[in-house]
Amino acid sequence: MAKLSWLKFWALASALLGATVGVQGSNSTSSIPSTTAPTETTASTGINTSTAASVTSASSSTIAYTSATPASKSCDYTLTEIKSKENILTLQLNDTTGQYLHVYCNNTNGTKLETNRFQFFNFLPCTTYSCSANTTKCNQTRDFSRDPPSHDQLNFTITTKENDDNIDFKVEGNKVNHSCKLAYQWNCSAPSVIKNENPEPTDNYTVQKNKTLTSCIEYRCSIIVSLQNNQSYIFFNGFKSVFPKKSTLETPFNVSNRTNTTISGHLAFNNLNIRTNFSYVDENGNETSCESTDTTFNCQGLTPFTSYNICLKASLMCNINSINTKKCSDYNTTEGVPGNIIIRNQQLNANNEIQIDCVPPKDLNGPPGLFYAKLENSGELQNKEKCHFKFPGLNYHTIYTIQVWASNSKHNGSRVKVTFATSYNENALIGFLVFLIILTSVALIVVLWKIYSLQKKSSRDCDEDVELIEHDDEKQLLHVEPILAEHLLDAFRSKQADEARLFLAEFQSIPRVFNKFPVKEARKPYNSIKNRYVDILPYDHNRVSLSPESGVQGSDYINASYIDGFNELRKYIAAQGPKEETSNDFWKMVWEQKTTIIVMVTRCEEGNRPKCAHYWPSMDEQNKSFGDLVIRINEEKWCPDYVVRKLFISHKKEKPTDREVTHIQFISWPDHGVPEDPQLLLKLRRRVNAFSNFFSGPIIVHCSAGVGRTGSYIGIDAMMQGLEAEGHVDIYGYIVGLRRQRCLMVQVEAQYILIHQALLEHYIFGETEICLSELPKELINLKREDPASEPSMLVAEFQRIPSYDAKSKKTGKLPENQSKNHSVSVIPFEYNRVTVKLADEKSKESENDSELSSSDDDDDDECTKYINASFIDGYWYTEALIATQTPLQETIADFWQMVFQRKTAFIVMLSKLKEDTEDFTEYWGEEDKTYDDIEVKLTECNNGPEFIVRTFEIKHGKRKDAHKVYQYHYHKWTDSDLPENPSSFIEVIRTLKEKLPKPNGPNRAIAPPIVVHCSDGAKLTGIFCALWNLLDSADTENIIDVFYMVKLLRKQRSGMILTFEQFEFLYDTIASTYPVQNGTLKSSESPLQTTVEIISETPQEESKQVSDGKSEEVSEVPAEEQKPEADTLMISNQQKILLMDP
Repeated sequence: MAKLSWLKFWALASALLGATVGVQGSNSTSSIPSTTAPTETTASTGINTSTAASVTSASSSTIAYTSATPASKSCDYTLTEIKSKENILTLQLNDTTGQYLHVYCNNTNGTKLETNRFQFFNFLPCTTYSCSANTTKCNQTRDFSRDPPSHDQLNFTITTKENDDNIDFKVEGNKVNHSCKLAYQWNCSAPSVIKNENPEPTDNYTVQKNKTLTSCIEYRCSIIVSLQNNQSYIFFNGFKSVFPKKSTLETPFNVSNRTNTTISGHLAFNNLNIRTNFSYVDENGNETSCESTDTTFNCQGLTPFTSYNICLKASLMCNINSINTKKCSDYNTTEGVPGNIIIRNQQLNANNEIQIDCVPPKDLNGPPGLFYAKLENSGELQNKEKCHFKFPGLNYHTIYTIQVWASNSKHNGSRVKVTFATSYNENALIGFLVFLIILTSVALIVVLWKIYSLQKKSSRDCDEDVELIEHDDEKQLLHVEPILAEHLLDAFRSKQADEARLFLAEFQSIPRVFNKFPVKEARKPYNSIKNRYVDILPYDHNRVSLSPESGVQGSDYINASYIDGFNELRKYIAAQGPKEETSNDFWKMVWEQKTTIIVMVTRCEEGNRPKCAHYWPSMDEQNKSFGDLVIRINEEKWCPDYVVRKLFISHKKEKPTDREVTHIQFISWPDHGVPEDPQLLLKLRRRVNAFSNFFSGPIIVHCSAGVGRTGSYIGIDAMMQGLEAEGHVDIYGYIVGLRRQRCLMVQVEAQYILIHQALLEHYIFGETEICLSELPKELINLKREDPASEPSMLVAEFQRIPSYDAKSKKTGKLPENQSKNHSVSVIPFEYNRVTVKLADEKSKESENDSELSSSDDDDDDECTKYINASFIDGYWYTEALIATQTPLQETIADFWQMVFQRKTAFIVMLSKLKEDTEDFTEYWGEEDKTYDDIEVKLTECNNGPEFIVRTFEIKHGKRKDAHKVYQYHYHKWTDSDLPENPSSFIEVIRTLKEKLPKPNGPNRAIAPPIVVHCSDGAKLTGIFCALWNLLDSADTENIIDVFYMVKLLRKQRSGMILTFEQFEFLYDTIASTYPVQNGTLKSSESPLQTTVEIISETPQEESKQVSDGKSEEVSEVPAEEQKPEADTLMISNQQKILLMDP
């Protein structure tokens, strides 16, 4: 009982003490304010995503204690928060008595976890909760609140929604359970009207599109999300940019200026984001870019009066995407100046009527207009729709000049002048003829009396044989039809058949001399000494008469005749080669006839026989006088087949005005017969016509007698004009006409056949020469495929090159020689194969004996060995190169014998020692080696990146003399058998040329042949040989002819340039070697030098030129000498020819 009372007393005391503590706690508020974490903002670098500001709090479970509710009694315990997570609140009751009733928050009982610890759920952020702990003695109440959620929990993002009129921006976060009130601050910028349908700040914003700007416009909105009652507490700070998905690009453009060669304009609007490209498409579908900026364009180089499709390609960059569009419109260039007309026919009709017919210009450059012709003498002007004019009733014996031009209704073309001389007055001529008849009758009486007197004095005149009865030359002529161009090949084959029987019949039917035409002036005693040959005299009716000198008999005579061209009277003067005593007369004729071109088809001396006087000054003399005339030489340019001299002629007694005369001398006519290749005369004709002009006097053509070679050249030139103008030729009829104007014109049958060959060559193969300054432009045209389904002109040109494999290869095909051939398809032709002589041991011991190398013409088959090698002609002289295969094991000795006998100083090796699956024997050794009688010693080797230079010393075992041989080994080739580096390949060629003697005028030093070899002696060797000659042609004449060069190589060796890639490579290499700028050939640099110093010890031997022509015989050459060999014909029966339309 006593014990129970003590306990009651202790409980009462504790209650009173707790009440006291509660009263003290009510007087001092214990409050923990909410803590706001610092806001960290990260700048947005994206466009479609936003990064929210990072909000950091002390702890997601931090409780803010606001106040404690006073207990009815003072308590000895307190409520405190311990670690919480998410929406869970955990409280700790610090009580020492352990006496309590319960703990609750907002009238919600907590869950007891363990002694004095309670847990409450759904404790939301931004919410204040009142929590109490009640015991039997006291009641304590405290307020707790949660911080806002972190940005990691909310994870705000901005989304957009687009329709036709608006773009809706909206910020969204995770759907977490919280009761925080948020504030939204939107800031939008765009070229539009901002529209917010919600009056209060909210999580979405609407932007109204600007309908006038629909292309690539940026709409941008930014937002800050924070607490309403504490806006410094930021949950999210970000932005988003939007480009409308349905952006369109309108690209109108205007043409502001059109000329006859340009079309220019500009865009109809200016948008800095747009990128443009302007181009035009011509009538052939070819598209070409115009000069342009982003807003303007200028299409240049157009053809006048032509429709072009101008196209604009535009790209608009929108964000990381782009919008592309293309718009095209047709526009026409304006009218331009018409091209030049071509006079097709000009003739003088009866009654002094002048008739002119012309061909309209190819490019009228405008709508069809009229053609005009103006008679300068009277000012009469005619205009017609067709280019056909007649001017009747003109004055007699008057020179008229007529201007003809074309018009396209807006512009006039260039005027072409034509000059005519009308005939004499017919009435006056009739009176003169009556007088002449009377005078002739009197003269006839005198002649008959003279004849009667001569018959009485026959004893004194027995040495003179006069033929009084003439036979009719016209009756022996044949009726030969003109030949159409397309039938030239068939006609040639027909006439060439049966040992050229028809050619011989035609030629022999033409009278050598037309006896009905007198030659009295030429036979006069004081004139006969002026004739080089007694039986080649000019007819009286068309001889060239010089102005007579008072008191000097025969001063008007010169052995020269006027010759008509094709539809052109007196175009030429055929003359004999001047003699020393007639050189003054020759230059007098040049002065009086106003000649500007002299074509000389002979040398001054041939076969040790004089053919013509050296009637011009040499470069050392500078000038020379011929009577009253002074001839001055200004320039002399030597080419392989001709020499061009620039002369100036002046008269001592007249006004000192120099006239320029071009003297072209052809030096490649062989001693007998005719040039093997008619292309040489076609080339001569092109050079002559290049110097001709409309106001030139007659072209003077002469050889020695002025009939054979002279007639051949005139016949080729005139018939070429006829072929081009009318599409057919009458060669027989024209040669008959030549003989009526000068005896023996086209002297031998071979010359008659040559004219046919030249015309056939021109018709089938055309003109393929290209000037270097025009090469880039021509190469573009040659490679153009128009239409794309057809081969280019370059491919067609390659396909026209004939093959000559039908030629004889008898020796190379013999059974005993077949093993010496690397390829059965590359065997040398008989006519130019290289032979190796069999040395006679007994006869070759002395150094004074004849050399091992000599002309192949003297070789006997029994004294020679076969080797697969062919002579190849160079640009300057024949047999300049030897094309051969890489030596086989059994032919190494023959190879070195050939090198020794031909005195070769340079070898060009183009093959590798190992090619694909094939190995080649190294035909030299590191040590001294002997191959039969030839000792070979390798003395030096210089390795380069693309070629190797080896030096050998070779000598004959039975001779003391030795000479060096340099081998250039080029080994960088592509799989297409082309040099990997064309410039280094050209470097090798130029280096070799530097080692050879330079061609210098008439005295050219001929070097021994260069040996060039590859695996078969054709595939790679052909490229080297072609470039070797093309470089010389380009350096000398600024002209190349790739087609003719390949054609010539194929004629000399099988397998040369068989692929189109190699043919095209030749063109491209020359074009890159000789660059052209603004239509002008750049000045060439000094020849490329290799890094290897090579000194040639081969002596330069002087010798006569290979093409050193002999005399032109006055009498006929026997028939068997006139007929050309089968190999000289450019067309064979087996050859397939591709005939191209002109």
